[in-house]
Amino acid sequence: MTQPSSPKNLIKAMSIGLGLSVLGIILFLGLYFGLTGVAALTRLLVAMCVPPLVIGLLIGGYALVTGRFSPEKTDTAA
Repeated sequence: MTQPSSPKNLIKAMSIGLGLSVLGIILFLGLYFGLTGVAALTRLLVAMCVPPLVIGLLIGGYALVTGRFSPEKTDTAA
């Protein structure tokens, strides 16, 4: 059974989520309006696919560097 999270941890998680969402919006707008010489469909697809890729790389890099999501550090006993 999981323990309830403390308010401090919830605020930290919400802040990180807010930061990542703002980063995704800024990347989308920057790519969409930055690629003005490209066809509309290509511009839209690039602007929609790159921000999730960057956010995923940031989270994956964090997980690899800190080792927080490794099987050794997680509780698998149910």
